[in-house]
Amino acid sequence: MGIASNSEYRSKVNMKGDGRWEFSGSSASRLWEKSAIGRITSDNTLILSDTEIIFCHKHRNMDYPSDTWLSEAISRNPRVFQESAILESLRVPGNKIVLSENFQSMDLIHANDSWALRWESDKHPSKNPPVSELLIFHAQDDFDAEFLLQWCSEVEENSRIPEVMVIDNEQSVVTYRIGVSDFSGQMDTPSQSDFKHISSLQHYRNDSNGAFFPSYNRWPTEVIGIPLNGGRQVDSIEYEIILAIGKSNSIIDTSSFDQSTNEDLSLSLSANLLLELWRKGLNTRSGFKYGSSWRCYPGEVGDGHAPWLIVDPYSANIATAPPDWASACLSSRLASGVNKHWIYPIFYNGGWSFLEVSRPPSNSRWTNPTRN
Repeated sequence: MGIASNSEYRSKVNMKGDGRWEFSGSSASRLWEKSAIGRITSDNTLILSDTEIIFCHKHRNMDYPSDTWLSEAISRNPRVFQESAILESLRVPGNKIVLSENFQSMDLIHANDSWALRWESDKHPSKNPPVSELLIFHAQDDFDAEFLLQWCSEVEENSRIPEVMVIDNEQSVVTYRIGVSDFSGQMDTPSQSDFKHISSLQHYRNDSNGAFFPSYNRWPTEVIGIPLNGGRQVDSIEYEIILAIGKSNSIIDTSSFDQSTNEDLSLSLSANLLLELWRKGLNTRSGFKYGSSWRCYPGEVGDGHAPWLIVDPYSANIATAPPDWASACLSSRLASGVNKHWIYPIFYNGGWSFLEVSRPPSNSRWTNPTRN
């Protein structure tokens, strides 16, 4: 069964009046049944967006509605080329995509702000639930972690995969997945007595606002500091925690540390975050060579590699949190290249959440078709 000729498409694509287009005839029902393009109505009229018109022009032999249509489409939506490139990267491998303007009329449950829903090639919106929800960004768009966390949580509540499509100025598209990460290790959380013991030891401040402990009979925990020149060196954030808890006259249960206690101790968010990582049983070390704040081990250093790279969005000293999606993609790709998970912590509603941005499996990396 062939696709209609260009002239048939042109004669049957008409302006609907709300920035979308009507296409009728037998080819309309075929486009819906085979590819789930647009939205089909009860009288077998296909409703198409500007983005879908561009896709159909390139891949379904559809003429534009008029000779001036493309410039008019750009005027209506300056990002229409970006959206059409992303749609192409998803549809050419066979995915079926329903755009957000059709969610309500098709009674599709969705998270707020989702750009589209995706079905795998052997599924159809008329018969099956979607496998994922999609957001789209330009590489220069801000990386808004709190927004992503809220959106991701909604998508996961719908039992779908949160997927992000990122496009650059060359119209190159890459795919990432985001998720709320719940990771943990086996190390004991340092106790208040551990901090009191360390704070009582002789030490000297260094030029990076940390401290060096030259000699000691007992160092109570491996997770604090690193061995150096026969002693132990702690960084500025570790030293802040040592002084705050070690010198406190209050009784503090570090394993169930809460925000009110943190406020009483006047800890910075960076120190609060490091404590949270220790409470999760992680052994933290500098992540400098990986472009992050910490690399985290589930157990003792030397027992295996560090699976997690953690950035500190609240650091006043070294900026490791990405300002935009280009930086986030680079950080995530670097982590993936060394078999690690890239984690972005977010202090939200009085507690910590951890957002992971990762490369999807190789069979789900939607990108542009081969171009000349």
